[in-house]
Amino acid sequence: MTWYTSLPKFKEDNGYDIDGLWYPRVTSILSIKSKPGLYAYYASMPNFKTGEAIKNQSAQEGTAVHAAVEAILRGEKYEVSPTIAPSIDAFKEFFANNLVHPLKIEERIISKKHGYAGTLDLLAEINGTVGVLDIKTSKSVYRDYGMQTAAYIQALSEDPNIPPLTSWVLRLDQKQTCQQCGAEMRLKGGGTKIRNNKFPCQHEWAPMKGEYEFKEVGSYESNIKAFLAAKQLWEWEHDYWIKQIPLHPLVTGAIL
Repeated sequence: MTWYTSLPKFKEDNGYDIDGLWYPRVTSILSIKSKPGLYAYYASMPNFKTGEAIKNQSAQEGTAVHAAVEAILRGEKYEVSPTIAPSIDAFKEFFANNLVHPLKIEERIISKKHGYAGTLDLLAEINGTVGVLDIKTSKSVYRDYGMQTAAYIQALSEDPNIPPLTSWVLRLDQKQTCQQCGAEMRLKGGGTKIRNNKFPCQHEWAPMKGEYEFKEVGSYESNIKAFLAAKQLWEWEHDYWIKQIPLHPLVTGAIL
């Protein structure tokens, strides 16, 4: 749990002031769920400080990927650092191989029914189907992502003009492959991780190459139930601060 020194700091870090009301952010709500993989990551680090440095740099790289993707979708000019260029090449490949018609790009959305807000990466018609696309730079597509996309679908669906939606995760990554043994090295946040290293090898690494994984997210009903349960737990955890927000829907009674 993060400790906050003031109410303004809590509000800034965890939500948005919109039309005179404060709404918690989708990603802040989801932070309440434990992440065993993250614990294993820290356990593999020489110390906590090193783990934090790599994690923070990885987050910065992820932000840079999102910014470049947004510029591509909007048809704007952009610059790409060599550290993330293969991932952007992977997105361009995805974009070329699929019929993508953007409808909303990096747009803030609100669920007034449930009292939360978030910023979706993309609402688009892709290959004839309309849905939410969430972009990730992780090594796998995790089940947790369904909670996030379900929260966005719920918020969007409160607009009667929005058609029934599906959701997808587009995972962008980059790696090097050993030309001798086939092992894969993933460089992220300044740290390296070698997989499929089955026998001793001096490793001759091929140039870094981007890859993408495009996957539809199912189980909307169970995912939105899980998200709303996480929201309830998150609000319980932070009720000290939430009770001090007079215009929060939870306090005013706007949410039944």
